[in-house]
Amino acid sequence: MIKVLVFSFCGALLAACAGIGGEESSFTHGGKVSGNLAALARCTVDQLQSDSRWMIRTLQYQVFSYPDIAAMEIYAYSEGALAGTYARNSPSNPDAVIRYGLPIPMIHPGKPGSNADKEVDPDYSFVLTLKRTDNATAFATVSGRKYESRIAWDTLETCSAPE
Repeated sequence: MIKVLVFSFCGALLAACAGIGGEESSFTHGGKVSGNLAALARCTVDQLQSDSRWMIRTLQYQVFSYPDIAAMEIYAYSEGALAGTYARNSPSNPDAVIRYGLPIPMIHPGKPGSNADKEVDPDYSFVLTLKRTDNATAFATVSGRKYESRIAWDTLETCSAPE
C-alpha cells in the first residue's frame, strides 16, 4: 500500500513540475510617448546596454527605419542569436570589440515588418516599434518575450520626456 502511495505521489509531483515554466509567455504593450524617434531609440538602446542585469545588457540590436512613414523598428536578440555575432564582437567575451549604442538603421520604404521580413530572425527577444504621430509624440508598441519586453517598455517610458 505504501509503495502505491509513494508512486502516486511521485507521479503527481512529476506532473506538477512538468507544467512549471513549460511555455515562455509573451508581452505586448502600446502607448503614446514623447520625444522624437531617433532620440527615443538611442536612449532606450543605450540604457538597455548599460543595464545591470546581464540578460538585458547582452542583448544585440537590429534597427529598421521607414522614413516615408516616419517609423522605426528595433529588434533585440539574445546573445549569439543575431547573425554576424562572433567571438570578436560577442558581449560575453571580455576581449571583444563591442559597438555600443544604436546600430546604423537599415532604411526601407513601406510599412514596418513588410520589407524587413527577409532580414529578421524570428528568434528575437522583442521588437519595439516607434511611429511618429506629430512633432512631439510617437506611438510605441513592444512585443516579444515577457521579461525583456517589460524592461524595454519601462526603459522607453523613462526615456520619454514628461508630457
